[in-house]
Amino acid sequence: MNLDAAATVLNAARRQAARCLVCHVQTIYDPELCVLCNRCVDVCPEYCLQFVPFGDVDLPEDQRAAVTARATRLPTGVYPARLHEAAFAVVKRAFPAVEPVEDALSAALMNAGPVIHPPLIFMNAGPLEHFERWDIHKEGTQPAIRRVTDALDAERIAARVALGYAAPHFPLADHYREDGEEWMYGRRVHAKLTGSGDWKERIVLEEHRYMREDVVMGLAFLVSVCEWAGVACPVAQGLLALGSAVLGRSLRKGARTLEALGLARLSREGMRALLREGR
Repeated sequence: MNLDAAATVLNAARRQAARCLVCHVQTIYDPELCVLCNRCVDVCPEYCLQFVPFGDVDLPEDQRAAVTARATRLPTGVYPARLHEAAFAVVKRAFPAVEPVEDALSAALMNAGPVIHPPLIFMNAGPLEHFERWDIHKEGTQPAIRRVTDALDAERIAARVALGYAAPHFPLADHYREDGEEWMYGRRVHAKLTGSGDWKERIVLEEHRYMREDVVMGLAFLVSVCEWAGVACPVAQGLLALGSAVLGRSLRKGARTLEALGLARLSREGMRALLREGR
């Protein structure tokens, strides 16, 4: 390269370097925490960043994500509940679908994951381990499994009623109906999910989030709450025992149970006071 050409390249490099806004200094955008607020796009005066649909990004299949449905009603509690109004004034700006419930425990007992997924993965364990991919929400949602899911959900609702929480309890049966009360993700969403093909996936029982989150964490928590409240929960206990057998350890002693959280010693009055005041 002659000197003139080298000087041209050098000058071009300097011009491009001068555009640097040092965005990396004390400005960290954590992809695990990103809520797609668009702030990074808004503040960049050089328009270097842009949000695009996943469909426009050339990613390997195992790195793709699909959003098949969005929440239309999202029951949400605040801890401590005495800060309810101030918290919802902020949260509702980001998530308009939130609906207030009494407190954090009331909201925790609205978690549908520990009700939907444990029956599906355990009662579909054979095809999940036999086939490369299996859609537990389509091929796997059969009448017998739905009856178990309904029985498990009845135990969740019984715990809510025993603890004095008011309706709506968002019964899971509404998720599968095409009419009646609107569920968390709107009407007819189950048909939309099963028709999308997004849920035909490879599920490794010991590793999938349905086990690690919904059984190990969510179902163990539900069982601990039912037992603390004196509510019979044989279906939940049985499914948790199956999870313990699959993983080879007792899930009833998990980190998210009331005992592990130091809350099982509280009376109902003490629990209500803690949830209300935060102390």
